[in-house]
Amino acid sequence: MDIHDIRPGMYCQTREGAAWVLEVDRQNQLVLLQREDETTPVQVRSEEILAPRD
Repeated sequence: MDIHDIRPGMYCQTREGAAWVLEVDRQNQLVLLQREDETTPVQVRSEEILAPRD
């Protein structure tokens, strides 16, 4: 997914499951996510986000 389409508060799909976007670092192409099944946020590269979820 393009980094410019990703925004905080967005619910998205990754290879590991669904997650909420907390922060977006467009310069470094990084996204901070909160996955539903984890308590600690994780940082991933923007290309790991497959699609938005409803």
